[in-house]
Amino acid sequence: MRSVLLRLEGPLQSWGTRSRFPERDSEREPSKSGVLGLVGAALGMPRDDDARLSTLAAARMAVRVDREGGTLLDYHTAGAGRFAGKEHRVYGTSNPVITRRAYLSDASFLVALGYEDDALAAAIDEALQSPRWPLFLGRRACPPSLPVRAGLVADEPEAALRAALWPGPVRPAERIRLVVECAPDEGQPRQDQPLSFRLHARHFARRFVRTDWIAPEELALSPEDAPLTSLVARRPELRPPPL
Repeated sequence: MRSVLLRLEGPLQSWGTRSRFPERDSEREPSKSGVLGLVGAALGMPRDDDARLSTLAAARMAVRVDREGGTLLDYHTAGAGRFAGKEHRVYGTSNPVITRRAYLSDASFLVALGYEDDALAAAIDEALQSPRWPLFLGRRACPPSLPVRAGLVADEPEAALRAALWPGPVRPAERIRLVVECAPDEGQPRQDQPLSFRLHARHFARRFVRTDWIAPEELALSPEDAPLTSLVARRPELRPPPL
């Protein structure tokens, strides 16, 4: 098995799995549907290519939470007014519709997608280097702040993340959360296994994940002279001055 590694880091991210129009949620880490949407954009996959999506969705996925980030709830309105000379209506009404949208701010994740097909894994890794379409972190308004491509590893996803270098010269003070796809009797359900990305006909199945942890001393540090691989891992924490 080969694992494609993706660095997902940016000012804002949003990974909804239960969203309806007025309330847009976000999980605490990237969803499988969102990550595969990003991969599909890199490959130039059309929304209605269900067969290709099925091949991509066969991946086993794991996420290392290098920085949890904070939660931001944003207030939106949609509809009302005029657009291109016509009344802009949402849900059949000319009144503005209120929506609330959740984001993760200042978060950083390392994601591993494990494939038995080595050629497919290599093609995804290459596409992340030169994506066909723009990449975003869950929503179009959330661009990544660093290159998404993080490497190709000959290992299964969990082992690949445990062995991956920590993106900074100093280990974190606390243990790091790891979210791993697993069998149904081993974890909690997530309704984010994508079956179709067709417009107005998106369809998702259930998968299961379990949470594990990586102790700080288990993390391998990047050399101090290594190229910058993460902004948030190197940024000093903002603390009030001592009294």
